[in-house]
Amino acid sequence: MEKLGVVFVAMVAFLLVLQGVQGDICNVSTDGFNECKPCIQNDNPTNGPTKACCDALENADFKCLCKYKDSYILKTMDINSTRAMELPQLCKIPNAPVNCKSVKRGGTPSN
Repeated sequence: MEKLGVVFVAMVAFLLVLQGVQGDICNVSTDGFNECKPCIQNDNPTNGPTKACCDALENADFKCLCKYKDSYILKTMDINSTRAMELPQLCKIPNAPVNCKSVKRGGTPSN
């Protein structure tokens, strides 16, 4: 029964993402996520992020994004979380975390 609850929550979250929830997710717009998806998808990813993708990540809440790192939602959307974690460095975003372990409670990378 517990497994069914987890699946239900994941499905609801997935549907909200697919419907393009009004507003941003972790300070990244739905359009921004769509700009980044080609380089972080599992099947036939592009070589790197576009300028539009990097622009979308400029004000991202990395603490929030890290919560999705191992999410079932990413797997169902064909997103490679390892590639996704490389985006801040590839985009040369100042003070971006190197990995989710380096993200403190305030959402900033640790030293």
